[in-house]
Amino acid sequence: MCRLPATAGEKVVQEALPVAFYLIAVATLVADQVTKVIVAGRLALGQRIPVIPHLLYLTHNENPGAAFGILPTATVGLIVAGVVIIVVLVLYGRKMAGCRPLWIGLALQIGGAAGNLIDRIFHGEKLFRGRVVDFIDVQITPAYTWPTFNIADIAITVGAVLIAYCILTGRDGILGGADEASDQEDEQPQVD
Repeated sequence: MCRLPATAGEKVVQEALPVAFYLIAVATLVADQVTKVIVAGRLALGQRIPVIPHLLYLTHNENPGAAFGILPTATVGLIVAGVVIIVVLVLYGRKMAGCRPLWIGLALQIGGAAGNLIDRIFHGEKLFRGRVVDFIDVQITPAYTWPTFNIADIAITVGAVLIAYCILTGRDGILGGADEASDQEDEQPQVD
């Protein structure tokens, strides 16, 4: 179940995270790192290959900063922030193990954050001065191309949507509601 304690002083019973949580996080991390290794090994920096002409391309870019290239000189700060975020997500996930969309979102975010964190630590000329490998390139209009991104970025975004859905619908236990209502429906006796 996804509810927090009903009364003050009541203990939170932490359910164990399912094995699928860890599998999703690890699969996300592996998919991210494998695709980055392939792109970095087969495409020169800046090389662009059409997948769907005028829409989708593979372009090898390297981003020293955060999303959209912001904070390009803050690599060490981004590494520290990444570690803190992963720890917080794991701790939060342990409290909400019963909420499937929430822990799936958390697992995706952990896998994605770890993938970009590995790049920032190891993918550069110096340790802890790396650049995130981006390669998915979407051309929105003939004049505008969305900034390149990677599998980790997709996982982080999908994870954020799932987490927001859980919070907004009360399925995370913070706002109450959705799970309580469904639990009450399940508990009512059926009359024939």
